[in-house]
Amino acid sequence: MSETQPGRLVVLGEQECWDLLRSRPVGRIAWSGPHGVVVVPVNFAVDDGAVVLRTSPYSQLAREGTDREVGFEVDLVDVEAHSGWSVLVQGRCTRDRHASDAPTPWVTGPRTLGLRIEARAVSGRRLSPPHAERA
Repeated sequence: MSETQPGRLVVLGEQECWDLLRSRPVGRIAWSGPHGVVVVPVNFAVDDGAVVLRTSPYSQLAREGTDREVGFEVDLVDVEAHSGWSVLVQGRCTRDRHASDAPTPWVTGPRTLGLRIEARAVSGRRLSPPHAERA
């Protein structure tokens, strides 16, 4: 049984981060609520330097996550190859009546409230698999 060699961590440029964000349909939005940090998976779209999504006007996200700083993370992991990438968007989450680019939510029920996360910072990292020539 051979041991897996560690991969190399590479910092991604901003454009590559946006391209990777566009490549995935689901991410996680995180905020600090009154009972601690909350992380919720959501489907989303990218719109002109922002992440847009829809939720119920009465959801925990609508009550606690709007009009505050949030984190939004998307990733892809290949467990077999020990590789993957992760992108983090940090910014203010606001209500957006014009979130026409927000995708139709995957869950049932009325998700009529559009939200927009204007990116204040975008960062990403890629874990490249170990090279075969390593011994």
